[in-house]
Amino acid sequence: MKLNDFLKPELLGNKFLAVKGYTEVLDRETQQLSAYRLNVNIQDEDSDFFMEMIQVKVNNLSPTVSFQDLKTNKTMPIILENIQVGQYNGTLWFNCTNVLPVSK
Repeated sequence: MKLNDFLKPELLGNKFLAVKGYTEVLDRETQQLSAYRLNVNIQDEDSDFFMEMIQVKVNNLSPTVSFQDLKTNKTMPIILENIQVGQYNGTLWFNCTNVLPVSK
């Protein structure tokens, strides 16, 4: 068994809460905007990581949940589309392709 066997997005659950707003991620070489970072609180009570705060890199320059949506709401229930979990040099990283609102 390897460490990567435990890096499954399903372990996080599927209820997330965006906290505050996005921050910009710049490309190291060009210093151009390449993605956004979002603080996310895990809200799934069945997850071993319930109430943990993680930073998720959003690989989309125009996510469905916009800057304005998070500017007017300090927290917001969200769906992380295509979330992935990995590790590099002992540090966990999280990314997704889009941030969607939770439909009621």
